[in-house]
Amino acid sequence: MTNPITDIVNSGPLLMQGAAKTVEIWLGALSISLTIGTLWGIFRSRRLTLYGLTNVLDGITFLLRGIPFYVQLLIAYFVLPDLIGINISASTTAIFSLGLCSAAYVSQIVRAGINTIPRGQWEAAMVLGYTTFDTIRYIIIPQTIRAVLPALTGECDQLLKTTSVISTIGVLELTNAAKNIIAREMNPLTMYLTIAMIYLIMSSILTTVSGSIEKRLCS
Repeated sequence: MTNPITDIVNSGPLLMQGAAKTVEIWLGALSISLTIGTLWGIFRSRRLTLYGLTNVLDGITFLLRGIPFYVQLLIAYFVLPDLIGINISASTTAIFSLGLCSAAYVSQIVRAGINTIPRGQWEAAMVLGYTTFDTIRYIIIPQTIRAVLPALTGECDQLLKTTSVISTIGVLELTNAAKNIIAREMNPLTMYLTIAMIYLIMSSILTTVSGSIEKRLCS
C-alpha cells in the first residue's frame, strides 16, 4: 500500500494544474453569469417590463433552469457545433454553458431583489429628474446588491462546484485530473479526499471574500 502523503506530493503538479483550470473556467463563467444574469434580471423586473423582450427572456430562463446542466453541456458540445458548422473547444463550451445556465438563476435573484424595492423610490427618482438608467444605476442596483448578495454568493459557490461536471467533455479541471491520477495509481480514497479538501478551501475563500464585501456594503 502506498503512502497517502507520497501520493499527494507526487500528484501535486497535476492537481494544481487541474485546480488552476477549474478557477479559470469558473471565473470565465462567473463573468458571463453575473453580467448577463443581472441584465436579464433588470429587464424581467416589474418596473421595467418590456412585453416582447421580457417574454423572450422569461422563456430562455425557463429553459435554462428546467433542463439539467449536464444535458445542456452535452447539447452545446456535441450538437451545436454540427448545427452551426463551427468547432468549439471544450473549455470554451464549458465556460459559456456554465455561464448561461448560471445566468438564468442570477436573473431570478436580481429580479426578486429589484421587485422588493418600494415603488415610492422609483417615483421619487422620477420627480427628482433621474432618468430610468440613472435610477437603476444609482438608486436601485446598490440597494439590490445589498439585499441579494448572500443569494448571489450561494450561486457563485454552486457554480464553482458545478465545474466538476465538465470533466465529462474532457476538460482537464480538478476532478478530471484526479480521475487520471486514480486510473494510473489506483488510489481513489486519497485522491477524492484531496480534491474534496481543495474544493472546500476554494469555497471557504469565496465565502470569506463575500462576507468582507457584505460587511463593507452594510457598514
